[in-house]
Amino acid sequence: MRELPMFERLYPDVQLASPSERFVLRCDSEGVAVVTDTDCGQVVWRAGAAGQLLLGHGYEVVVEGGEDDDTVWRSGFAAPGAQYLVLTDAGELELLDRSHVRLGNIRTGLTRPVPLGDAAPAAAINRDTYLVREGKMRRTVAREQDGWLRVCAYGKGGGRSYALTRPLVDWFEQEDTVLTWRRHLAGGSKSKALMLCLVDSAGTVLWHEGTQRPHGPVPPGKPYAYGGPALEVGGRLRNQSLTSPAGTHTLAHQGNGDLTLYCHTERRAVWSTGTGWVDGGWAELSEDGVLSVRNTHGVPVWSSGPSGSGARRLVVGDDGRAELRDVDGRSVWSTGTHTACHGPTADAPQGAVLRRGQTLGRHSLTSPDGSTVLGHWDERRLVLFGADQTWLWYLHLGEAAEPGLRLDEDGMLRVLGDERPPLGGPADELRVEEGGVVLCRADGTVVWRDGEAVAEPAATPNPPARGGLVESLPDVDETLLIRTDFSDPTAWQALLTTVMTPNQDGFLANVHPVDDPAYRDLTTEQILSAAHELDTELLIVADKTALTTPEMPLLALPLFDGVDEDDEREEGESRQEHSPLRVVATELWSVENNLSLANMDWEDFENVADNGVFRGF
Repeated sequence: MRELPMFERLYPDVQLASPSERFVLRCDSEGVAVVTDTDCGQVVWRAGAAGQLLLGHGYEVVVEGGEDDDTVWRSGFAAPGAQYLVLTDAGELELLDRSHVRLGNIRTGLTRPVPLGDAAPAAAINRDTYLVREGKMRRTVAREQDGWLRVCAYGKGGGRSYALTRPLVDWFEQEDTVLTWRRHLAGGSKSKALMLCLVDSAGTVLWHEGTQRPHGPVPPGKPYAYGGPALEVGGRLRNQSLTSPAGTHTLAHQGNGDLTLYCHTERRAVWSTGTGWVDGGWAELSEDGVLSVRNTHGVPVWSSGPSGSGARRLVVGDDGRAELRDVDGRSVWSTGTHTACHGPTADAPQGAVLRRGQTLGRHSLTSPDGSTVLGHWDERRLVLFGADQTWLWYLHLGEAAEPGLRLDEDGMLRVLGDERPPLGGPADELRVEEGGVVLCRADGTVVWRDGEAVAEPAATPNPPARGGLVESLPDVDETLLIRTDFSDPTAWQALLTTVMTPNQDGFLANVHPVDDPAYRDLTTEQILSAAHELDTELLIVADKTALTTPEMPLLALPLFDGVDEDDEREEGESRQEHSPLRVVATELWSVENNLSLANMDWEDFENVADNGVFRGF
């Protein structure tokens, strides 16, 4: 234990330890209370008699013994109002009042603690000073010997006491801020309460005690491919994650506020911002090129460095590094703490969906509108977070070596290493939607919602895939970019941003997006059938693979047929002769521009493709 309350005895099986545990107060073989330096085994203080040591009547440290617990030794060390006996890292006994303000030291004698009033910089609170607000409820903030701050509030009906940890206290100690009490909206509440707050010189609240929940939805930031390997400038991670292309490493912003890089091969965290004390908030890459972790007030508590780095993108690589890159792709900052490793490729979940055979380990799932996230509070707790940080659903992942949630090949949803029955199923995917999480079959039938089985499964209103011929595609001068997957609107927007933004040399794909549910889930044959009358040589398709894979590999369909213009073709007959090719979104301009201008042939791209994917020359 770290403190011995008044009238509580030091029994033979009990010991009082200093913060570093170098010194301990315990009974020796003769039943005498002694303070021992564990580094060398030397006794540095000894009570004057055998028996049970305690802080007794008269606020004095005494020893009681015998059948009637008579006082058998008095130390002479007493302080009026003392409520706790503690041991310091110097091996000395000290007395504290109920607010944990220090009253005396057994070697130096009584102290004279100085009240600072109801507002002061956190650094001004030390072992001999304390913050206090008098009233019906007396409120204090005192410095403990390990650097923590003890917050107390006591009135006639009792009170409460809790400690603020050292990392949070260190953050408090910034220039032009003070700790004080303000009437402020409690997290998630519509009414104000008197709360301990950290405020800046302008009176802005930077932190408040209690539940750290915003008072409204937190904007998700600029859309990006949720769960992919990169976050662009303006993007935010709010209980969300980024995973390297091969699925070997994941950078996750946890609900407790920590930003942590995990190696799935070594099954451990390899880097962290150490901000697990924040309780909520988000991480973001701002326009000034700084990656920061922020609390629920939007105040930075950690950053990658000063502005001006030129960073435009945060990328998680398969070599175990998370790095900031500038517009030319050069690294300007990196975690750089993990020895490069290249583990086996993993099928990591992305977007809003966990499919059969996939595991939600350190990853997250995000609803298409970005409002709802199934992510981790810490490594053992999986939480469905609402837009205002409300916990909509919660699951403890047990004590497995590598905790996670898996949708097995049999369609049953299970906690890894848990012998209990499956959570639900059979189903084909776990999907996060606005305000909830569902387990559903391929036809859209929901069998489980927010942890509860659905009594009468019903199909979702999404229309099924269409068969046969469909209406003709629009006849425009630009190359058509046809959307066939509608499961993640945010991923579609991220794709459009990528393909319609000029590269560093000013080139971009000249495309016309076709965003019409009429083309949902069309096959290649159906698309070619719909394009039979178009005067074009190329179609680009944004299918499920393109919108759920980090590189966004679009399906490119060539339509040159190698026949004369006078040759006739029956309605619905495909003109395609060359094999389709996938093109990563960032290189679509190269294929579209060069084919449209007849600068290059289809074979030029096929010849440099890697496993059917063109990633550039």
